[in-house]
Amino acid sequence: MVASVPSNGSASEGPLAGLRVALVFPIFLDVELASHQDNARFLGSIPPLSLGYVASVLKGAGADVLVLDCPTLNMPLSRAVEVSRAFAPDYVGFTLATVDWLSSLAWMQRFHADLGAPIVVGGIHMECYPKETLTHRCIELGLVGHADQGLVDMLVAHQEGTDLRQIPGAVFRDEDGNVVVSEAVDRPTAEGDMPWPARELMPYDKHFSIVSTESNFTAAMSNFGCPYRCEFCILRGDALRQRTALSIVDEMEYCYREFGIREIDFFDPVFTMRKDRVLAICDELERRKLKGLIWSIRARTDALDQTLLDRMWEAGCRRICYGIESGSNEVLRRVDKRMKSTDHIGEVIKATKKRGYEVLAFVMIGNPLEDRRTVGMTRRMLTSLPIDLVQIASLFPLPKTPIYEEIVRRTGVDYWQQHILDGSPVHPVVRLDTSLTDDEINQLVTETYMHFYFRPSFARFALSRAKQPAQIRRGLEAAVGISKTFVGGAFV
Repeated sequence: MVASVPSNGSASEGPLAGLRVALVFPIFLDVELASHQDNARFLGSIPPLSLGYVASVLKGAGADVLVLDCPTLNMPLSRAVEVSRAFAPDYVGFTLATVDWLSSLAWMQRFHADLGAPIVVGGIHMECYPKETLTHRCIELGLVGHADQGLVDMLVAHQEGTDLRQIPGAVFRDEDGNVVVSEAVDRPTAEGDMPWPARELMPYDKHFSIVSTESNFTAAMSNFGCPYRCEFCILRGDALRQRTALSIVDEMEYCYREFGIREIDFFDPVFTMRKDRVLAICDELERRKLKGLIWSIRARTDALDQTLLDRMWEAGCRRICYGIESGSNEVLRRVDKRMKSTDHIGEVIKATKKRGYEVLAFVMIGNPLEDRRTVGMTRRMLTSLPIDLVQIASLFPLPKTPIYEEIVRRTGVDYWQQHILDGSPVHPVVRLDTSLTDDEINQLVTETYMHFYFRPSFARFALSRAKQPAQIRRGLEAAVGISKTFVGGAFV
């Protein structure tokens, strides 16, 4: 028996009044598709914000909504189907990520077979392979774009049997069974706000991150999209949708007072893109005096200065996560990571640590021009700078990125497309302009983790910041998991 299944949420009026929608975040099983997934269970249980936003849009239109955050609830597929059947949904929704396709497909097929309710899908995956996705008959509808820009209209049209071609971004099958993709609406670039994620429908008291120190914890977004053009990133050059400072702080205060949230991690790629907005956020947080609330951000080292470091610290920011990616300027230039230099990265990290922040670095191994020499440069950078935490991944070329598009041009094979169509394997990963093999790259990821975390200085840091026994336990489990991977020599 699973405890604390979320209750449904609804509004009494609106175009979807009386409609019941179950939104499902599955437990993903494709461990071979992501670096260090064997250790993912130790890294945290982050709220599925995408489904949270969809739930808010649906609730605002009058629908009754159930959100099943299955990884957090440790809810297997059979139990998720059972809970959904009791809810009796008119639609079942999934947010898709290409790397988790096979697991998502298995869940959708089971839901379709057991419940019969139409399956509706969205997510950034739909911008890459909308037609291929709807070749699978278990899926009834898809949406390209943000949920607030077409989802309600699409469901109303589907209920009424009107022409879905008039709905921007709608993906469906016509009367002859052909998949049709309506032209998506342009995403706005001006400041604008979406409804906040429906955290009341999620097990918010069970969410945590491996690096979080306070309870309760949640994640949030202050921007959508990213104007930078890193060649490995699926958000590369995506239209930027910025929220207002007032809306961001209103959401933070609501989380603080309604759910007892004391730590918020902003997941947008570059929180500090606009200095005036960040300063306005800090001013508003200080005015509201939310005692005990801390927050963390992701930023580029070339997108903040000492003024921002000082003001964010004064307003409760306690951790900054930098995507440094590599210790090699040559590799950074090759992937269009247009930061000033590794020397400048070091200067910013030192200034960040001097102000008192925890520093987390994101690193990627296996980019074009990567070799053992450049990996050694990255390791030296990680251990020579005052970096507290590191997250390391092997490059996994994703659709819609220049690196993947170049692989397709050279090989003539869109292997992600084939994977979506018929489940064809995506391993071994095709690499671009590096002599390192898949196995070598994965081994280097593991060794770099070991090189960083199995140091006396990190052990002292980890013990000094742990406030609860559960934090110490999770840290030890993660360390043991990584070490087993390293010693065993089997790393996928």
